[in-house]
Amino acid sequence: MFHSTLHAAPWSNYVSGRDNYIVNFKQLLLTLGIPQSCKTCEHVEDSTHWLQIEPLTSTVQGGTMFRHRTPKGSYECTVSGLRWLCERDVILKYHFRNWEPYSQLLKDMQCTQGGPLLDITMELGELEEVHLPHCVCLGTNSSLRSGMKILHVEEHGVSLEEVHEVTRFHAKILHPKFSPISVILSYIFSWNIDVHCELMLYLTVKRETLIPRLYLFPSNPGQIQAVEQQEKSQGSSRILISRPERSFKLNSSFRLNIPRSTSINPQVQIQ
Repeated sequence: MFHSTLHAAPWSNYVSGRDNYIVNFKQLLLTLGIPQSCKTCEHVEDSTHWLQIEPLTSTVQGGTMFRHRTPKGSYECTVSGLRWLCERDVILKYHFRNWEPYSQLLKDMQCTQGGPLLDITMELGELEEVHLPHCVCLGTNSSLRSGMKILHVEEHGVSLEEVHEVTRFHAKILHPKFSPISVILSYIFSWNIDVHCELMLYLTVKRETLIPRLYLFPSNPGQIQAVEQQEKSQGSSRILISRPERSFKLNSSFRLNIPRSTSINPQVQIQ
């Protein structure tokens, strides 16, 4: 039986289902990719006309920079989930920013995070639309759309922008002007927010002892990147497991039951 430490993202606290989430561990083990899905909001409409593309990556000051060059069209980054529409050739680059320096600011604004904080720069051209990824599940409470705003972190403060449209996984704005930017949600709605979550399992061997670490946090590609970098630095190996099939309540407790007879098959070599 594994004794796991359950971690949440710094801003999320623990999240929970409406009942204890009982997981058959062996059924969770996968070999490759985990598609984005949620049974709670599968009835919520989402656009599908996006061409998925992989970014070019580079390392800048210890962080990962993503870069895209695209002709006219509608695109979605396979790493960040960012979507954009352009009428002519564009070049854009971006990286994830850490939310931690802005945690007190969000408290003062009586808001909570709704997605990754993206620092986007246009090297060529302009975008007609940008669709920022969010983690809010609209399956049980569609009124959450009205509580979403776009936060711009500027040189001398912050500003808020209205969302033009909210879809299942994205918040749309028109003719965007870029600074560090993200979706946020008013505290008025935070007591009743369901969120899409990531579930990440890592295994480490120390003194011939297998140590599993399990992370649960609202879906945020920036947080995924941070966890991966931290675990890689500790020599851990990731075991790919599926995301929860439904959303969970923000700021609630979570329990993962693992059968005593659980084993990992196929076996994974830990470096």
